[in-house]
Amino acid sequence: MRTVAALALLAMVACVTAPSSGESIDVLDYVLGKADTWPRHGAPNHHQHQNIEGDRVCWTKYTLPWSYECWRWDDAYIYHAVDHAVDGNRRWEHYVFSDGRWLPRRLVKGEIWSLDLLDNRLTWFDAACNRADERPAPYRVRAWYEGLIDAGGDLGIRDVLVLSYQPDPDHAGPSTGEHFYFAKGAGWYRWTRGSADVWFNQIGGVARPPTPLCAKDFQG
Repeated sequence: MRTVAALALLAMVACVTAPSSGESIDVLDYVLGKADTWPRHGAPNHHQHQNIEGDRVCWTKYTLPWSYECWRWDDAYIYHAVDHAVDGNRRWEHYVFSDGRWLPRRLVKGEIWSLDLLDNRLTWFDAACNRADERPAPYRVRAWYEGLIDAGGDLGIRDVLVLSYQPDPDHAGPSTGEHFYFAKGAGWYRWTRGSADVWFNQIGGVARPPTPLCAKDFQG
């Protein structure tokens, strides 16, 4: 069992992995959790629920139907589709990426997958679904199989996959990178950025589906 401090250190350096085994895994087995493991909650007072529809998964946060983000997938990638769970109480404001490639569908154990999206753009929409702003938003994503670790709470020891997201990698300031943790069979259970370390690994809570205001939220 690894401590929280050790997990955080591994997430930050993201460079020490076991030798490649050549064995590949389907990332969806980690990103999507079984229905009986949702909804969940955890420190520091975070609530989250998984909603799957077709080739899309959305997570509502804080039991708020308007606070959610959605990812979609095909045979090659998982894509960041839309994010309504923006910082602050900015209800219905959201953004989308022009590229949005987020994770590969398959990942080789013991290897770090990496992708730089230098031409990606971000489009921001206001609370009335109107296009409010568009700007360059380059980012780098990396992913790796972390192995068997303790996901804590009601999840216990599980195979874990880690996604690292760094916006504007050529000019990034300290503590701007994010890490997403996924447990096989249980899905997303932890997120970190700088000093923020959010866990949702205790089963129970409000099973709130997302309530999209804009029809385009659920378009490809």
